[in-house]
Amino acid sequence: MVFFCFCNCFCFISLFLGCLDIFFNFLCVIPIIIGFVLFLSAFNIAFSFVLCYDSGKFGYKGGGEQMAHSAADHRQYIIGIDIGGTNCRIGGIYPDLEFAGQVKKYNSRTLFHTDEPEKVLIGIIDDFIRANPEGAPAGICIGFPGTVNKAKDTVISCPNLLAFTNRNIAGPLGERFHIPVVAEHDVLLLLSYDMKLLGIEDADCIVSFYQGTGLGNGIYIHGRFLDGKNGVSGELGHIPVYGKTDPCPCGNTGCAELYCSGRALERLRDTFFPEIPLESVFSYYDSRPQLHEFIDCMAMAFATEINILDPDYIILAGGVIQMKDFPCDDLCRRIRHYARKPYPAQTLCFKKGSNHPFAGILGAGVYMWNRL
Repeated sequence: MVFFCFCNCFCFISLFLGCLDIFFNFLCVIPIIIGFVLFLSAFNIAFSFVLCYDSGKFGYKGGGEQMAHSAADHRQYIIGIDIGGTNCRIGGIYPDLEFAGQVKKYNSRTLFHTDEPEKVLIGIIDDFIRANPEGAPAGICIGFPGTVNKAKDTVISCPNLLAFTNRNIAGPLGERFHIPVVAEHDVLLLLSYDMKLLGIEDADCIVSFYQGTGLGNGIYIHGRFLDGKNGVSGELGHIPVYGKTDPCPCGNTGCAELYCSGRALERLRDTFFPEIPLESVFSYYDSRPQLHEFIDCMAMAFATEINILDPDYIILAGGVIQMKDFPCDDLCRRIRHYARKPYPAQTLCFKKGSNHPFAGILGAGVYMWNRL
């Protein structure tokens, strides 16, 4: 009996010690389990924060405002180059039309006083890319103050910057940067931006008149810009005016822009009222019959195209039209006078174009993003 009790006690003690051993072994494992759980929790919190940050929930907004694009899109931009007879500007444009970096301005005549203008363009593009290392260009779009071929790679004629005439621009730049490159008439880039700004991209037919140093004209019809057989459509400034024989830089005589462009306005001021500053000439519109004739010439040229195309919208823009006290209402009244009755005269819809100083660069961005 004593032996039996002893055996029972021994078994009980052995069982107790065994349980105690398991308990202490379990205690050793607890820190490992707790550490693993804490690690998983921390990883989950960090991952959730990254997702929220990327989506903008904690205030991050790429390019100045939140964009509905992937992270890669945030870092891509179009290099837009606006080449004018006086200034050349280069900038980067994100898909949401925010600028990538700072716009750089050069003097066109100094910059392109060369026999190899494409090398100069490569140089300023290289400089721009190096100055904006946080992004990468997705394409290059260049606006020229002249005619461009249908393939959008070669400048046909550029009277104000002769170095570009008959030069393939897109080829050398494409080889150097390995991204799409487009050469385009600067007016179509301005029209691209104005259509976006005005919210009329779905219209069937739009005509635009950009009254600056010359007379620029862009046409958008049936969902595309009108190029023509050779890529040189929309040269409204070079339709002949009956009875006029003055030579035009294009090689013809009596072209419309000789009588209703910024150059024509300057000659008019120099001849008839040199005492008035050019920027203020339209403040004297009521008392100057020469200015009435100038506006009438504009109206006749514009109405000619309007009668042919019957557009949904007519965009009026450019340096002359943006001048102080420009008689825009009188211009529209005269266009209606010359337009065919009853239509399109009764339904003409005029829109004022942008006067943004970088509209050419912004338009290059809109044009190229739509093209890619």
